[in-house]
Amino acid sequence: MHTWALVVLAAGLGKRMRSPVPKIFFPALGKPLVGYLIDEASALGFGARFLVVAPHFLEKARELFGDRVTVVPQEQPLGTGDAAKAVLPYLREDTTFLLVVYADMPLLSRKTLEELCVFLKQGSCDLVFATSCAPDPSGFGRVVREGEGVRIVEERDCSPEERRLHEVNVGVFALRREVAIELLPLLRNGNAQGEFYLTDLVALAQRHGFRVAPCTLPWSEEFTNVNTPRDFARVLGILRERKLEDLFARGVKILDPQTTYIDWDVEVGEDVWIYPGVLIEGKSIIASCAHIGPYARIVESVVGERSRVEYSVVEHSRLAEDVTVGPFAHLRPGTELARGVRIGNFVEVKNSFVGEGTKALHLSYLGDATIGKTVNIGAGTITCNFDGKKKNPTFIEDEVFIGSNNSLVAPVRIGRGAYTAAGSTITQDVPPYALGVGRAKQVNIEGWVKRKRRDG
Repeated sequence: MHTWALVVLAAGLGKRMRSPVPKIFFPALGKPLVGYLIDEASALGFGARFLVVAPHFLEKARELFGDRVTVVPQEQPLGTGDAAKAVLPYLREDTTFLLVVYADMPLLSRKTLEELCVFLKQGSCDLVFATSCAPDPSGFGRVVREGEGVRIVEERDCSPEERRLHEVNVGVFALRREVAIELLPLLRNGNAQGEFYLTDLVALAQRHGFRVAPCTLPWSEEFTNVNTPRDFARVLGILRERKLEDLFARGVKILDPQTTYIDWDVEVGEDVWIYPGVLIEGKSIIASCAHIGPYARIVESVVGERSRVEYSVVEHSRLAEDVTVGPFAHLRPGTELARGVRIGNFVEVKNSFVGEGTKALHLSYLGDATIGKTVNIGAGTITCNFDGKKKNPTFIEDEVFIGSNNSLVAPVRIGRGAYTAAGSTITQDVPPYALGVGRAKQVNIEGWVKRKRRDG
Protein backbone atom coordinates (compact mmCIF):
# COMPACT_ATOMS: atom_id res chain seq x y z
CA MET A 1 0.00 0.00 0.00
CA HIS A 2 3.00 2.32 -0.18
CA THR A 3 1.64 3.94 -3.36
CA TRP A 4 -1.70 4.67 -1.69
CA ALA A 5 -2.70 7.75 0.28
CA LEU A 6 -5.47 7.64 2.87
CA VAL A 7 -7.58 10.81 3.04
CA VAL A 8 -9.91 11.24 6.03
CA LEU A 9 -12.38 14.11 5.63
CA ALA A 10 -13.05 15.59 9.07
CA ALA A 11 -13.66 19.28 8.48
CA GLY A 12 -17.45 19.20 8.85
CA LEU A 13 -18.91 21.38 11.60
CA GLY A 14 -21.28 18.70 12.91
CA LYS A 15 -24.04 21.24 13.54
CA ARG A 16 -26.55 18.62 14.71
CA MET A 17 -24.27 17.70 17.61
CA ARG A 18 -24.77 21.21 19.06
CA SER A 19 -21.28 21.18 20.54
CA PRO A 20 -18.26 23.49 20.20
CA VAL A 21 -16.12 20.33 20.08
CA PRO A 22 -15.94 18.68 16.63
CA LYS A 23 -17.55 15.26 16.70
CA ILE A 24 -14.33 13.63 15.47
CA PHE A 25 -12.75 14.52 18.81
CA PHE A 26 -15.61 13.19 20.93
CA PRO A 27 -14.20 10.65 23.42
CA ALA A 28 -15.39 7.15 22.60
CA LEU A 29 -14.16 4.57 25.13
CA GLY A 30 -11.09 6.67 25.83
CA LYS A 31 -10.17 7.47 22.22
CA PRO A 32 -11.21 10.29 19.88
CA LEU A 33 -13.96 9.05 17.60
CA VAL A 34 -11.88 9.36 14.44
CA GLY A 35 -9.04 7.41 16.11
CA TYR A 36 -10.79 4.10 15.43
CA LEU A 37 -10.88 4.74 11.70
CA ILE A 38 -7.25 5.90 11.65
CA ASP A 39 -6.15 2.81 13.59
CA GLU A 40 -7.96 0.44 11.23
CA ALA A 41 -6.60 2.16 8.16
CA SER A 42 -3.06 2.42 9.55
CA ALA A 43 -2.94 -1.36 9.87
CA LEU A 44 -3.05 -1.56 6.05
CA GLY A 45 0.22 0.39 5.73
CA PHE A 46 -0.76 3.35 3.58
CA GLY A 47 2.20 5.26 2.20
CA ALA A 48 0.66 8.54 3.37
CA ARG A 49 -2.22 9.45 5.67
CA PHE A 50 -4.05 12.80 5.68
CA LEU A 51 -6.64 14.20 8.08
CA VAL A 52 -8.51 17.21 6.69
CA VAL A 53 -9.88 19.46 9.43
CA ALA A 54 -11.18 23.00 9.89
CA PRO A 55 -8.28 25.44 10.40
CA HIS A 56 -9.16 26.34 14.00
CA PHE A 57 -8.80 22.68 15.03
CA LEU A 58 -5.38 22.12 13.48
CA GLU A 59 -3.45 22.19 16.74
CA LYS A 60 -5.94 19.92 18.50
CA ALA A 61 -5.64 17.36 15.71
CA ARG A 62 -1.84 17.53 15.74
CA GLU A 63 -1.81 17.14 19.51
CA LEU A 64 -3.99 14.02 19.34
CA PHE A 65 -2.41 12.27 16.36
CA GLY A 66 1.14 13.59 16.17
CA ASP A 67 3.09 12.07 13.29
CA ARG A 68 0.49 9.41 12.56
CA VAL A 69 -1.22 11.66 10.02
CA THR A 70 -0.52 14.84 8.09
CA VAL A 71 -3.09 17.38 9.24
CA VAL A 72 -4.41 19.46 6.33
CA PRO A 73 -6.60 22.57 6.82
CA GLN A 74 -9.75 23.21 4.84
CA GLU A 75 -9.73 26.99 4.99
CA GLN A 76 -13.54 27.30 4.74
CA PRO A 77 -16.22 24.61 5.25
CA LEU A 78 -17.18 24.39 1.58
CA GLY A 79 -18.04 20.68 1.46
CA THR A 80 -16.44 17.27 1.09
CA GLY A 81 -15.25 17.86 -2.46
CA ASP A 82 -13.40 21.00 -1.45
CA ALA A 83 -11.94 19.17 1.57
CA ALA A 84 -10.57 16.40 -0.68
CA LYS A 85 -9.10 19.02 -3.01
CA ALA A 86 -7.18 20.53 -0.07
CA VAL A 87 -4.97 17.42 0.00
CA LEU A 88 -3.71 17.72 -3.57
CA PRO A 89 -0.73 20.02 -2.82
CA TYR A 90 0.45 17.55 -0.15
CA LEU A 91 0.55 14.43 -2.33
CA ARG A 92 3.94 12.79 -2.78
CA GLU A 93 5.28 12.01 -6.23
CA ASP A 94 5.03 8.27 -5.63
CA THR A 95 1.32 8.43 -4.70
CA THR A 96 -0.67 6.60 -7.37
CA PHE A 97 -4.00 5.93 -5.64
CA LEU A 98 -6.18 7.64 -3.05
CA LEU A 99 -8.66 6.12 -0.61
CA VAL A 100 -11.05 8.80 0.66
CA VAL A 101 -13.29 8.19 3.69
CA TYR A 102 -15.56 10.26 5.90
CA ALA A 103 -14.33 10.71 9.47
CA ASP A 104 -17.77 10.20 11.01
CA MET A 105 -17.69 6.43 10.25
CA PRO A 106 -15.60 5.08 13.14
CA LEU A 107 -16.78 1.48 12.74
CA LEU A 108 -15.36 0.96 9.26
CA SER A 109 -13.17 -2.13 9.18
CA ARG A 110 -9.82 -2.60 7.52
CA LYS A 111 -11.43 -5.46 5.56
CA THR A 112 -13.86 -3.06 3.89
CA LEU A 113 -11.15 -0.48 3.20
CA GLU A 114 -8.91 -3.14 1.69
CA GLU A 115 -11.77 -4.51 -0.39
CA LEU A 116 -12.27 -1.12 -2.06
CA CYS A 117 -8.57 -0.83 -2.85
CA VAL A 118 -8.45 -4.32 -4.36
CA PHE A 119 -11.68 -3.71 -6.30
CA LEU A 120 -10.17 -0.61 -7.93
CA LYS A 121 -6.97 -2.32 -9.05
CA GLN A 122 -8.38 -5.70 -10.06
CA GLY A 123 -11.23 -4.10 -11.99
CA SER A 124 -8.89 -1.76 -13.84
CA CYS A 125 -11.14 1.10 -12.79
CA ASP A 126 -10.33 4.76 -12.33
CA LEU A 127 -12.83 5.43 -9.54
CA VAL A 128 -14.86 3.08 -7.36
CA PHE A 129 -17.18 3.77 -4.45
CA ALA A 130 -18.83 1.57 -1.84
CA THR A 131 -22.59 1.06 -1.88
CA SER A 132 -24.99 -1.05 0.15
CA CYS A 133 -28.71 -1.64 0.47
CA ALA A 134 -29.69 -0.05 3.77
CA PRO A 135 -32.78 -1.23 5.67
CA ASP A 136 -33.30 2.44 6.55
CA PRO A 137 -31.58 4.73 4.04
CA SER A 138 -32.33 7.91 6.00
CA GLY A 139 -29.32 10.20 6.19
CA PHE A 140 -27.46 8.60 3.28
CA GLY A 141 -26.99 9.75 -0.28
CA ARG A 142 -28.88 7.53 -2.72
CA VAL A 143 -27.26 5.60 -5.56
CA VAL A 144 -29.18 6.15 -8.79
CA ARG A 145 -28.47 3.68 -11.60
CA GLU A 146 -29.42 4.82 -15.10
CA GLY A 147 -28.63 2.28 -17.78
CA GLU A 148 -24.87 1.79 -17.69
CA GLY A 149 -24.39 5.02 -15.78
CA VAL A 150 -24.57 5.67 -12.05
CA ARG A 151 -24.68 8.77 -9.87
CA ILE A 152 -25.00 9.67 -6.20
CA VAL A 153 -27.63 12.14 -5.01
CA GLU A 154 -27.31 13.61 -1.52
CA GLU A 155 -30.47 13.15 0.52
CA ARG A 156 -31.28 16.87 0.66
CA ASP A 157 -31.23 16.99 -3.15
CA CYS A 158 -33.26 13.80 -3.73
CA SER A 159 -36.58 13.78 -5.52
CA PRO A 160 -39.42 11.85 -3.80
CA GLU A 161 -38.73 8.89 -6.09
CA GLU A 162 -35.02 8.93 -5.31
CA ARG A 163 -35.69 9.07 -1.57
CA ARG A 164 -37.47 5.73 -1.84
CA LEU A 165 -34.31 4.02 -3.11
CA HIS A 166 -32.49 1.76 -0.61
CA GLU A 167 -29.09 1.53 -2.28
CA VAL A 168 -26.95 4.15 -0.57
CA ASN A 169 -23.50 5.64 -0.81
CA VAL A 170 -21.54 4.23 2.12
CA GLY A 171 -18.91 6.96 2.01
CA VAL A 172 -15.69 5.27 0.84
CA PHE A 173 -14.03 6.21 -2.46
CA ALA A 174 -10.96 4.75 -4.15
CA LEU A 175 -9.53 6.58 -7.14
CA ARG A 176 -6.46 7.06 -9.22
CA ARG A 177 -4.33 10.13 -8.65
CA GLU A 178 -5.01 11.56 -12.12
CA VAL A 179 -8.78 11.51 -11.48
CA ALA A 180 -8.34 13.55 -8.30
CA ILE A 181 -5.97 16.07 -9.86
CA GLU A 182 -8.04 16.57 -13.01
CA LEU A 183 -11.58 16.51 -11.65
CA LEU A 184 -11.64 17.79 -8.06
CA PRO A 185 -11.02 21.38 -9.24
CA LEU A 186 -13.98 21.01 -11.66
CA LEU A 187 -16.61 20.28 -8.99
CA ARG A 188 -19.42 22.84 -8.72
CA ASN A 189 -21.70 23.76 -5.82
CA GLY A 190 -25.10 24.02 -7.51
CA ASN A 191 -27.02 22.09 -4.85
CA ALA A 192 -29.31 22.70 -1.87
CA GLN A 193 -26.36 23.18 0.48
CA GLY A 194 -24.27 25.34 -1.81
CA GLU A 195 -21.33 22.99 -1.18
CA PHE A 196 -18.82 21.10 -3.32
CA TYR A 197 -19.84 17.44 -2.97
CA LEU A 198 -17.28 14.68 -3.35
CA THR A 199 -20.17 12.47 -4.48
CA ASP A 200 -20.53 14.58 -7.64
CA LEU A 201 -17.15 13.20 -8.69
CA VAL A 202 -18.90 9.97 -9.76
CA ALA A 203 -21.01 11.54 -12.51
CA LEU A 204 -18.24 13.99 -13.44
CA ALA A 205 -15.72 11.17 -13.95
CA GLN A 206 -18.10 9.30 -16.27
CA ARG A 207 -18.64 12.43 -18.36
CA HIS A 208 -14.87 12.76 -18.75
CA GLY A 209 -14.47 9.18 -19.92
CA PHE A 210 -13.05 7.63 -16.75
CA ARG A 211 -14.03 4.08 -15.77
CA VAL A 212 -16.35 4.23 -12.75
CA ALA A 213 -17.85 1.30 -10.83
CA PRO A 214 -19.85 0.87 -7.63
CA CYS A 215 -18.60 -1.80 -5.23
CA THR A 216 -21.73 -3.22 -3.60
CA LEU A 217 -21.24 -4.62 -0.10
CA PRO A 218 -23.62 -6.41 2.29
CA TRP A 219 -25.21 -4.00 4.76
CA SER A 220 -23.32 -3.80 8.05
CA GLU A 221 -23.34 -1.81 11.27
CA GLU A 222 -19.89 -0.55 10.28
CA PHE A 223 -21.57 1.85 7.84
CA THR A 224 -23.16 3.81 10.71
CA ASN A 225 -22.60 7.56 10.43
CA VAL A 226 -22.27 9.73 13.53
CA ASN A 227 -24.31 12.86 12.86
CA THR A 228 -26.44 13.26 15.99
CA PRO A 229 -26.10 12.56 19.72
CA ARG A 230 -28.29 9.48 19.20
CA ASP A 231 -25.91 8.20 16.50
CA PHE A 232 -22.99 8.77 18.86
CA ALA A 233 -24.69 6.78 21.61
CA ARG A 234 -25.43 3.96 19.16
CA VAL A 235 -21.80 3.77 18.06
CA LEU A 236 -20.61 3.84 21.67
CA GLY A 237 -22.89 0.92 22.40
CA ILE A 238 -21.45 -1.10 19.51
CA LEU A 239 -17.85 -0.34 20.50
CA ARG A 240 -18.60 -1.20 24.12
CA GLU A 241 -20.15 -4.52 23.15
CA ARG A 242 -17.10 -5.37 21.02
CA LYS A 243 -14.78 -4.61 23.92
CA LEU A 244 -16.78 -6.72 26.36
CA GLU A 245 -16.93 -9.64 23.93
CA ASP A 246 -13.14 -9.52 23.61
CA LEU A 247 -12.79 -9.58 27.41
CA PHE A 248 -15.22 -12.49 27.75
CA ALA A 249 -13.10 -14.44 25.26
CA ARG A 250 -10.05 -13.81 27.46
CA GLY A 251 -11.70 -15.31 30.52
CA VAL A 252 -12.73 -12.08 32.26
CA LYS A 253 -15.79 -12.46 34.50
CA ILE A 254 -18.07 -9.46 34.00
CA LEU A 255 -21.04 -9.98 36.28
CA ASP A 256 -23.22 -7.14 34.99
CA PRO A 257 -22.24 -6.03 31.46
CA GLN A 258 -24.97 -3.37 31.40
CA THR A 259 -23.28 -1.37 34.17
CA THR A 260 -19.67 -2.04 33.15
CA TYR A 261 -17.73 0.52 31.09
CA ILE A 262 -14.21 -0.36 29.99
CA ASP A 263 -12.20 1.83 27.62
CA TRP A 264 -10.84 0.40 24.38
CA ASP A 265 -7.15 0.41 25.33
CA VAL A 266 -7.60 -1.10 28.80
CA GLU A 267 -5.70 -4.37 29.28
CA VAL A 268 -7.33 -7.00 31.50
CA GLY A 269 -5.69 -10.28 32.53
CA GLU A 270 -7.18 -13.73 32.87
CA ASP A 271 -9.69 -14.56 35.60
CA VAL A 272 -10.27 -10.95 36.58
CA TRP A 273 -13.65 -10.47 38.25
CA ILE A 274 -15.53 -7.28 37.48
CA TYR A 275 -18.57 -6.52 39.60
CA PRO A 276 -21.51 -4.16 38.86
CA GLY A 277 -20.98 -0.43 38.46
CA VAL A 278 -17.33 -0.48 37.29
CA LEU A 279 -15.60 2.09 35.04
CA ILE A 280 -12.04 1.40 33.86
CA GLU A 281 -10.60 4.21 31.79
CA GLY A 282 -7.62 5.19 29.64
CA LYS A 283 -4.79 2.71 29.25
CA SER A 284 -5.28 1.06 32.61
CA ILE A 285 -3.88 -2.43 33.21
CA ILE A 286 -5.71 -4.92 35.42
CA ALA A 287 -3.55 -7.95 36.17
CA SER A 288 -4.84 -11.51 36.46
CA CYS A 289 -7.09 -12.61 39.32
CA ALA A 290 -7.82 -9.02 40.42
CA HIS A 291 -11.30 -8.13 41.68
CA ILE A 292 -12.69 -4.74 40.68
CA GLY A 293 -15.90 -3.39 42.19
CA PRO A 294 -18.64 -3.23 42.92
CA TYR A 295 -18.87 0.46 42.08
CA ALA A 296 -15.26 1.37 41.41
CA ARG A 297 -13.58 3.74 38.97
CA ILE A 298 -10.04 3.07 37.72
CA VAL A 299 -8.37 5.82 35.64
CA GLU A 300 -5.01 5.36 33.87
CA SER A 301 -3.79 3.03 36.60
CA VAL A 302 -2.19 -0.37 37.13
CA VAL A 303 -3.82 -2.91 39.45
CA GLY A 304 -1.62 -5.87 40.35
CA GLU A 305 -2.43 -9.56 40.56
CA ARG A 306 -5.00 -10.60 43.18
CA SER A 307 -5.60 -7.01 44.22
CA ARG A 308 -9.06 -5.76 45.05
CA VAL A 309 -10.69 -2.34 44.61
CA GLU A 310 -14.27 -1.80 45.74
CA TYR A 311 -16.47 1.30 46.12
CA SER A 312 -13.41 3.47 45.41
CA VAL A 313 -11.72 5.79 42.90
CA VAL A 314 -8.17 5.10 41.69
CA GLU A 315 -6.53 7.73 39.45
CA HIS A 316 -3.09 7.58 37.81
CA SER A 317 -1.81 5.18 40.45
CA ARG A 318 0.04 1.86 40.65
CA LEU A 319 -1.06 -1.03 42.86
CA ALA A 320 1.22 -4.03 43.32
CA GLU A 321 0.06 -7.58 44.10
CA ASP A 322 -2.42 -8.45 46.88
CA VAL A 323 -3.40 -4.85 47.59
CA THR A 324 -6.82 -4.02 49.02
CA VAL A 325 -8.44 -0.63 48.43
CA GLY A 326 -11.80 0.43 49.85
CA PRO A 327 -14.52 0.69 50.47
CA PHE A 328 -14.82 4.44 49.87
CA ALA A 329 -11.14 5.22 49.35
CA HIS A 330 -9.62 7.70 46.89
CA LEU A 331 -6.19 7.19 45.35
CA ARG A 332 -5.14 10.37 43.60
CA PRO A 333 -2.39 10.77 40.97
CA GLY A 334 1.10 9.69 41.91
CA THR A 335 0.09 7.02 44.41
CA GLU A 336 2.08 3.79 44.52
CA LEU A 337 1.08 0.93 46.80
CA ALA A 338 3.48 -1.97 47.39
CA ARG A 339 2.52 -5.62 47.88
CA GLY A 340 -0.08 -6.34 50.54
CA VAL A 341 -0.97 -2.72 51.35
CA ARG A 342 -4.46 -2.13 52.74
CA ILE A 343 -6.19 1.22 52.22
CA GLY A 344 -9.58 1.35 53.86
CA ASN A 345 -12.66 3.39 54.64
CA PHE A 346 -12.52 7.07 53.66
CA VAL A 347 -8.76 7.15 53.19
CA GLU A 348 -7.28 9.51 50.60
CA VAL A 349 -3.75 9.03 49.27
CA LYS A 350 -2.01 11.48 46.93
CA ASN A 351 1.46 11.44 45.37
CA SER A 352 2.74 8.97 47.95
CA PHE A 353 4.56 5.67 48.15
CA VAL A 354 3.20 3.17 50.66
CA GLY A 355 5.48 0.24 51.53
CA GLU A 356 4.76 -3.46 51.68
CA GLY A 357 2.24 -4.64 54.26
CA THR A 358 1.35 -1.15 55.51
CA LYS A 359 -2.24 -0.43 56.64
CA ALA A 360 -4.26 2.78 56.65
CA LEU A 361 -7.78 1.61 57.33
CA HIS A 362 -9.81 4.56 58.55
CA LEU A 363 -10.43 8.25 57.86
CA SER A 364 -6.93 9.39 56.85
CA TYR A 365 -5.22 11.68 54.36
CA LEU A 366 -1.72 10.79 53.17
CA GLY A 367 -0.23 13.34 50.79
CA ASP A 368 3.34 13.71 49.49
CA ALA A 369 4.46 10.96 51.83
CA THR A 370 6.98 8.13 51.66
CA ILE A 371 5.86 5.36 53.97
CA GLY A 372 7.86 2.24 54.75
CA LYS A 373 6.98 -1.42 55.33
CA THR A 374 4.50 -2.77 57.91
CA VAL A 375 3.49 0.68 59.13
CA ASN A 376 0.19 1.18 60.94
CA ILE A 377 -1.56 4.47 60.23
CA GLY A 378 -4.10 5.17 62.97
CA ALA A 379 -7.63 6.38 62.30
CA GLY A 380 -7.95 10.09 61.64
CA THR A 381 -4.27 10.63 60.75
CA ILE A 382 -3.36 13.30 58.23
CA THR A 383 -0.14 14.56 56.72
CA CYS A 384 -0.19 18.37 56.81
CA ASN A 385 1.74 18.72 53.58
CA PHE A 386 0.82 22.25 52.43
CA ASP A 387 2.15 25.32 54.21
CA GLY A 388 0.27 27.81 52.06
CA LYS A 389 3.07 28.17 49.49
CA LYS A 390 4.49 24.73 48.73
CA LYS A 391 3.94 21.03 49.31
CA ASN A 392 6.27 19.43 51.88
CA PRO A 393 7.16 15.74 52.28
CA THR A 394 6.55 13.36 55.15
CA PHE A 395 8.82 10.33 55.70
CA ILE A 396 7.62 7.39 57.78
CA GLU A 397 10.18 4.60 58.05
CA ASP A 398 9.56 0.84 58.46
CA GLU A 399 7.57 -0.66 61.34
CA VAL A 400 6.26 2.68 62.63
CA PHE A 401 3.02 2.86 64.61
CA ILE A 402 1.13 6.12 64.06
CA GLY A 403 -1.52 6.67 66.74
CA SER A 404 -5.07 7.71 66.01
CA ASN A 405 -5.96 11.32 65.24
CA ASN A 406 -2.39 12.42 64.45
CA SER A 407 -1.43 15.50 62.47
CA LEU A 408 2.03 15.07 60.95
CA VAL A 409 3.19 18.59 60.05
CA ALA A 410 5.56 18.33 57.09
CA PRO A 411 8.41 18.37 56.52
CA VAL A 412 8.87 15.69 59.15
CA ARG A 413 10.41 12.22 59.52
CA ILE A 414 9.28 9.39 61.80
CA GLY A 415 12.19 7.01 62.42
CA ARG A 416 12.10 3.22 62.12
CA GLY A 417 10.07 1.43 64.76
CA ALA A 418 8.89 4.68 66.42
CA TYR A 419 5.45 5.28 67.91
CA THR A 420 3.40 8.45 68.03
CA ALA A 421 0.79 8.96 70.70
CA ALA A 422 -2.88 9.25 69.86
CA GLY A 423 -4.10 12.82 69.39
CA SER A 424 -0.61 14.19 68.69
CA THR A 425 0.42 17.04 66.44
CA ILE A 426 3.92 16.03 65.36
CA THR A 427 6.00 19.02 64.27
CA GLN A 428 9.50 17.60 64.84
CA ASP A 429 11.30 14.45 63.71
CA VAL A 430 10.78 11.40 65.91
CA PRO A 431 13.98 9.28 66.37
CA PRO A 432 13.90 5.52 65.71
CA TYR A 433 12.13 3.47 68.38
CA ALA A 434 11.08 6.62 70.28
CA LEU A 435 7.58 7.69 71.32
CA GLY A 436 6.54 11.03 69.88
CA VAL A 437 3.98 12.93 71.93
CA GLY A 438 2.68 16.26 70.73
CA ARG A 439 -0.41 17.15 72.74
CA ALA A 440 -1.39 19.41 75.64
CA LYS A 441 -1.35 17.96 79.14
CA GLN A 442 -4.81 16.92 80.29
CA VAL A 443 -6.22 18.77 83.31
CA ASN A 444 -9.33 17.57 85.21
CA ILE A 445 -11.17 20.31 87.17
CA GLU A 446 -13.05 18.62 90.00
CA GLY A 447 -16.67 19.69 90.58
CA TRP A 448 -16.78 22.00 87.55
CA VAL A 449 -20.06 20.64 86.20
CA LYS A 450 -21.97 21.02 89.48
CA ARG A 451 -20.76 24.59 89.93
CA LYS A 452 -21.73 25.36 86.34
CA ARG A 453 -25.26 24.10 86.89
CA ARG A 454 -25.63 25.95 90.23
CA ASP A 455 -24.41 29.21 88.78
CA GLY A 456 -26.77 28.85 85.84
